[in-house]
Amino acid sequence: MTSTGGGHAAGRDQESSRAHAVPREAADGPPPWVAACGTPVAVVQGAWNGRRGLGADDVCPECRRLVPA
Repeated sequence: MTSTGGGHAAGRDQESSRAHAVPREAADGPPPWVAACGTPVAVVQGAWNGRRGLGADDVCPECRRLVPA
């Protein structure tokens, strides 16, 4: 697994619109998807280093720490 934002997709959990980093290998497969921080995500859409990931209004601080841009 790569440590750059390009190796991760942007995901959102069920309860909020908080952006999470999902490893690209997992995001390319079927659900369930789990973010780098361990949060299950319901939607995977876009790149982690894009507007739906690090560019989102609400970004998971743990994913931000674990998967920098």
